[in-house]
Amino acid sequence: MDFEFSNEQIKYKKYLIDFVKKDINGNMHTFEEKWRLCAQYGLFGISFEEKYGGFGEDYITAALLMEALGYACDDNGFVFIVTNHLWACMNTINQCGSDELKQKYMRKLIDGSLIGCLAITEDESGSDITQIKTTATKVKNGYILNGSKKFISNAPIADIFLISVMTGEPGSINGLSCFICEKDTIGLEIGKEIKKMGLTSCPMGEIHFSDCFIPEENMVGRLGNGLSIINTGLEWERSFEFASHVGVMQKLMELCVTYIEKRKLNNYQAVTHKIAKMRVNIEMAQLLLYKIAWKKNLHKNTYLEASMFKYFISETYVETCLETLQIFGAYGYSIESNIEKEVRDALASKIYSGASEIQLNIIYKLVNNFIQTSYK
Repeated sequence: MDFEFSNEQIKYKKYLIDFVKKDINGNMHTFEEKWRLCAQYGLFGISFEEKYGGFGEDYITAALLMEALGYACDDNGFVFIVTNHLWACMNTINQCGSDELKQKYMRKLIDGSLIGCLAITEDESGSDITQIKTTATKVKNGYILNGSKKFISNAPIADIFLISVMTGEPGSINGLSCFICEKDTIGLEIGKEIKKMGLTSCPMGEIHFSDCFIPEENMVGRLGNGLSIINTGLEWERSFEFASHVGVMQKLMELCVTYIEKRKLNNYQAVTHKIAKMRVNIEMAQLLLYKIAWKKNLHKNTYLEASMFKYFISETYVETCLETLQIFGAYGYSIESNIEKEVRDALASKIYSGASEIQLNIIYKLVNNFIQTSYK
C-alpha cells in the first residue's frame, strides 16, 4: 500500500475545503441552496460511475474527501445529511441494486434532485435487525408493506427510502428483504420530526407504511437477501461516513494547539499530553481508514476493519471533543464557544450505524472465527 497521496488527490482535498468554507459555511444559504451547490460541485458523484453522472474516483480519494468535508464544514448535521445520502442510501443501491434500479435512481441522486435515506430502525428493533416487525406481503406485481420505522435520519427531507422489511420467518437470516420506496407512494406517511440533543440540522423522523404497494422491480437484490444487503451497506457506512469524523478531530486538535499557544500553556504537560493523544488517535484512525479504502479499491471484504474503525473513531471522536472542552475550560462549556455543540454532535456516533457494544461483539466474533480457522 502506497501511503503517499497523488498531486491530484491533494488538489481535490484543497478544492473541497475551499469550496465548503466559502460557499457552504455560515448562514447565508438555506439548506436547499447548500444542497444544490454541493450537487453542482459534484460532491455526490465522487466514486460513482460516469455513466450515472459520477466521476469514478477511487475509494482512497473518496475517504480523503470525506475527511476534508468534516474538517471544513461548520455544521456537522449538514455533513451527516450528505454522508447518509451518499453512503447509507446511494452506495447501497449502487452495490446491491439491479441495473434497472441504478438507471432509475442513481443519476438523480448524484445530481441532487433526489435525497435518499436508509430506514432500518424500529421501536423494538435497533441493532438486531432480524427482529424488525415491518412486513412485506407478496401480491400481484409487487408487495404490500405494513409497519413503521423510527429514528430515521433524513426521513423528513428524503425523496426515496431504502427500507428493510420482513418477507419470511422472523429471526431468520433469510427473512429480510430490501425495497426502494418513493415519498409520494400511497400508504407511506412521514411522521413527526424527532428533536435531538445534537446534529440538529439533520432531521430525524418516523416512517409509517399502511397497505403501501411497492412494485416488484423496486426490490433491491433478491428476496430474502436483505440481511446481506444491510450488512453490505453498514460496512461501507461505518467506514466512509465516519471518515468525516476524522476531519472534525483534526480541526479540534488544531483549535486546541492555537489556543494553548495563545495562552502560553504549551509548557504544561497536563495540557500538551491531551493534544499528543489526539494526534495519536487521528493517525491510528487514518491508517485504518486508508487500509479500508485500499482494500475496497481491490474489491475486498472489510467487514472486520469497518467495525474496528467505527468503534475506534466513535470512541476517540467523543474523547477528542471532551478533551477540547476541558482544555478551553469555562469558555468551552459556554454556548458561545460552539465546543459544547461539538460534544453533543459527537455523542451520537457511539450509537448510529451500530452501537459501540455491537461493534465489539462483531469484532470478537470475527477474530475468534479467524483464530479457529487459522491457528487450529
